[in-house]
Amino acid sequence: MHRKLGSFEFSVKKLKHLISTVYKKNALKLVESLHASNQEVDMQELLLDMTFRSICEVVFGNIFNAESDSEVGLGSVAVALDNAQEMILRRYLCPWWKINRFLNIGSERVFREDMKQFNNFLTDKIERKTLQLQKEGTKMSNTVECQNSDCSPAQDLLSRFLWSQQQAHPQDAVTSNNNNQEMIRDAMTSFVLAGRDTTASTLSWFIYCMCIYPEKQEKIFNELVKLECVTIKGYGKDDGIEGAVSSNVEDGARVPDEVGPKRFERKTYMMKECEVKMLAFARMFADEVLTYEHLQSNRLPYLHSAITETLRLYPAVPRDGKIALKADILPDGTHLNAGDQVVYVPYAMGRMSFLWGPDALDFRPERWLHDGCFQPQSPFKFSAFQAGPRMCLGKDAAYLQMKLTAALLIRFFRFQMVPNHPVKYRMMNVLTMKHGLRVYVAPREINQEIRVFALL
Repeated sequence: MHRKLGSFEFSVKKLKHLISTVYKKNALKLVESLHASNQEVDMQELLLDMTFRSICEVVFGNIFNAESDSEVGLGSVAVALDNAQEMILRRYLCPWWKINRFLNIGSERVFREDMKQFNNFLTDKIERKTLQLQKEGTKMSNTVECQNSDCSPAQDLLSRFLWSQQQAHPQDAVTSNNNNQEMIRDAMTSFVLAGRDTTASTLSWFIYCMCIYPEKQEKIFNELVKLECVTIKGYGKDDGIEGAVSSNVEDGARVPDEVGPKRFERKTYMMKECEVKMLAFARMFADEVLTYEHLQSNRLPYLHSAITETLRLYPAVPRDGKIALKADILPDGTHLNAGDQVVYVPYAMGRMSFLWGPDALDFRPERWLHDGCFQPQSPFKFSAFQAGPRMCLGKDAAYLQMKLTAALLIRFFRFQMVPNHPVKYRMMNVLTMKHGLRVYVAPREINQEIRVFALL
């Protein structure tokens, strides 16, 4: 039921809404923060904060206010969640953890306190949302028109789950039924974890790869400028800046034959030369260039390939598994009993030379390109988003947010690793960096010549 309810939140209409509102707003806030810092920063921490705020808006809707929630310790809630995840994984290394839990000592005591803090955060949101729905409407069914409808005015997952529970148990108030509230709280935990940690982890490793391979960083920048020229400035056609100009451009005006600042020869006008404000231009770039249609299509193939290559080498969930609900037989003849666990390791799969060739350990986005277009691989080979009927529901939403954020970052900044900064894995279910990602951030020069061709 959770998967079915969640699937309605990833329709094309909803994804367009997320791109134009939540994802764009929080990505631009990150750009503003980096522009103001002018020093070394921990990109992993900033990205985790951005994705946490984004997923909270998606899950909780308008009852979540990033500014007011920050005042009551939103950052400490995120830290508690991270610590709790790490301690869950450490249970595999501590055979006496159940004794510690029973005695409420050691790491299990800390774990209980962290989970209490996070559960209190969720419970508060559930109670506030229920109260809001009761005040706004009379019935939740008036707020969410139809469980199977794409045209529901509900803008958040929590409203849909509350409505579903009311339909299933109309005689019980959601907040007065502990089982219902616990079920909803667990579901919201899953969505918050999936929407925050995985996206931030991938973007962090993406920035790391950009620092290690600066030439790839510049290739993405050139691709973005090329699309910018076609979209905003009207140079050339979609298949390249070199193409013929559109019909409303003056005959004889020279089209740039390469990306980057150029001087044009005939009847061009200077538009705020050397005075273009980065943040204002970033907003225009996000609005006009980084649209849903551009991000979802093959207009930025190298950026998409670079993010996918990052996921191949640094999958957000490096180890995953399934539990058999009943006896089964795998395709290779392996017999499974009910309760058996089957584990697969995307981290190892992404580095196997017999799957990816002798350069499997190299960061090479070009392996995903064929004739200039992104060429996907079988999800059973590239398993970062799982495969089959349990394919990740949020795959498209994750790619959209990652591409939007990565595009803004690379378009307006250069990144360089802080010398001797240690990059080690943190023991968690999600592949994060133990010491964060300390980088120098240098704004790119936006005071380049921005010109428009004279109209006829």
